[in-house]
Amino acid sequence: MKPSTERDYRRRIARVVEAILLEPGARHTLDSLAAIAHMSPYHFHRIYRALMGESVVDTVKRLRLAEAAQRLTDAAQVTAVAHDAGYDSPQAFARAFRDFTGVSPSEFRTRQRHLVANPAASVGRRRQARACAGQRGDGDDNTSALPSVEIAELAPLDVLCLRHDGPVATIGQTFHTLMTTLRCDEHPSLQERVGICARDASLAGGFRYHAGIVAGSPSAMDDAMERLAQTTQGACVAEPPPRVEPLRLEGGLYAVHRLVGPYALISPTFRALYSGWLPRSGYRRDQRPGLELYRSSPDRGALHPCITDLLIPIRED
Repeated sequence: MKPSTERDYRRRIARVVEAILLEPGARHTLDSLAAIAHMSPYHFHRIYRALMGESVVDTVKRLRLAEAAQRLTDAAQVTAVAHDAGYDSPQAFARAFRDFTGVSPSEFRTRQRHLVANPAASVGRRRQARACAGQRGDGDDNTSALPSVEIAELAPLDVLCLRHDGPVATIGQTFHTLMTTLRCDEHPSLQERVGICARDASLAGGFRYHAGIVAGSPSAMDDAMERLAQTTQGACVAEPPPRVEPLRLEGGLYAVHRLVGPYALISPTFRALYSGWLPRSGYRRDQRPGLELYRSSPDRGALHPCITDLLIPIRED
């Protein structure tokens, strides 16, 4: 598949995901979603699975459960959430939600309430944040424990980043494009992923997002930029490569929460941290961007949960 063709297909898929996000509980069919992508159902099914790594049916289910997690964070009743998510009974919804997140709806709501209502109890001691490169937490966490927040000092990070355009649910596509452009599979020093979330009132949703790869060292950054320049010079004018840019993330004080579960839970967990934990914590929000440090390998197996450190920039008055 030519890069221009793949980019076109990914744009079409993003439109489909946006349509699902607008009405997660609607009766989406293969035919109706293929029409949004301007493809035949057969072609759409094949391309969608190839680029997204799952069927569109799986995506609809995942986005419905992600929306359910948002509503549970807002303290909605489980029965109402189950009905709006398209499940015939709370029991069927509970089974699907546990398969998706690793915990029951009531357990998830308890964890979110703990973050919101008990900031003092959830804060651990201050520590030096672990370096990004090479630090994995796979298998170290008890997913049934109440969540905690640690206050940490993070060193500055040099990253190569690509701006994400489109719904949050397609951020994985932007990371894929970035890692392919940088040929990360050929360079062990370019493996650590970081999501960069900055406030921007001019954009829908109120923030802009960049997918980033931590360079690890100045020499790794220089090597990656040199390879990128060579790729750009050799690219056809009709198919320019994605605009990858270097960026230095400021270090400083962060509130750190480790999320064990699917990436779809990042948004509701940030929501609980920003709207509930932070106002009661005694800290103030800083102007630096929020960060998502992905601790799991991109090629993790299905049996290994996603592990993501969520970082809120804070300051003491």
